Amino acid sequence: MKSTKIMNIAIVGGGASGIFSALRCAEVAKLKDIKADITVFESSKNFLKKVKISGGGRCNVTHHVYEAKKLCNNYPRGEKELLSPFLAFQVIDTIKWFADRGVKLKRENDGRMFPVTDNSRTIIDCFMNEAIKSKIKLLNKKNVKKILITNNNKLSLEINKNEFYEADSVLIATGSKPSGYRLAESIGHTTTEIAPSLFTFNIKDIILDDLQGTSFPHAQLILKIKNSKPFYQEGPLLITHWGLSGPSLLKLSAWAAREMMHANYKAKIFINWLGYDSENKVEKLIYLIKNNNTKSNICNVYPNELTKRFWLQLIIKCKIPKEKNWSELNKEELKKIINNLFNCELTINGKSRFKEEFVECGGINLKEINFKTMESKICPGVFFSGEIMDIDGITGGFNFQNAWTTGWIAGNNMVR
Repeated sequence: MKSTKIMNIAIVGGGASGIFSALRCAEVAKLKDIKADITVFESSKNFLKKVKISGGGRCNVTHHVYEAKKLCNNYPRGEKELLSPFLAFQVIDTIKWFADRGVKLKRENDGRMFPVTDNSRTIIDCFMNEAIKSKIKLLNKKNVKKILITNNNKLSLEINKNEFYEADSVLIATGSKPSGYRLAESIGHTTTEIAPSLFTFNIKDIILDDLQGTSFPHAQLILKIKNSKPFYQEGPLLITHWGLSGPSLLKLSAWAAREMMHANYKAKIFINWLGYDSENKVEKLIYLIKNNNTKSNICNVYPNELTKRFWLQLIIKCKIPKEKNWSELNKEELKKIINNLFNCELTINGKSRFKEEFVECGGINLKEINFKTMESKICPGVFFSGEIMDIDGITGGFNFQNAWTTGWIAGNNMVR
């Protein structure tokens, strides 16, 4: 026999985690034969904005890491806390969830996973269709200003001006919006230091001049920030018209997010362009080229892994005359080439956002959340999911996986 009780569930935030949680909440209500009125309040005009722009409009849904512990290693903040949630709902569950609703995902060589359509609209349409089926109310231009606890221990949301909604459970899934932090703080929560994550580096150096679009598949990076430990990363690196970007650099920015902010985005980066594991190997390569091409001009013979344009800029940085042949290079000049290939020092003078897909490091203090349910330890009935918490992943679909997992767990527990 169905319960006559109607539960009012309020989701604050119409992004990836909020909508996903609402869908799971509706599923659980149906399974438990509980009548639930689920309403999503979105302050802006549009829902699922980050889903739309993610992955260049293709939507990087998740990453092909099927082991929970390994998955956790991709989160500079939240690594420890996410283990239990990932054991409950991880990548394979995400793939199945979409497949069960007619959306097939594909894996790319770097592990990122996208819908086979290569179109974020596929994900948005899936969510919207499911929301309609589940009779979830999606209300836009609804700014939740306060959460008040009523005399009968319910939660009252003050929306826009003099509009109220009384709820049994409330999920705050506002991402990195300051209004979400203020809402959580108003009910007793604390927020850790907020800093941009996933950003590119602004660098002016002759070795990068007019080389935008040049890439290095196996670069190794060392970031040195004053008063901080060094940060290491390796993988694809890209030269841009403002400096450096690419997966390895974005990962580096995530791990060093707070330290870079404290240093006002001034630091040194040391680059091993070829990715060789020792300077000795680079030295052997350069001397092999020299010995086999004694009569050749240095501009015309260079390591196969490099483009000619980059090699010419490296020669300019080393202050070696272009007219020289390989046989004419002295030990000091050869040493400069080897050093700039293996340990090229560049000065970082600022940051740029990574396209429109910005991510913040920082958020609601994780000690204040029960990660088995995603419920607040401070204010019963209030739940959190997604990026509003002090959790952020490196680039590659990890932030969406956090959104799906924590949203799914919150959705499991808001109906009771």
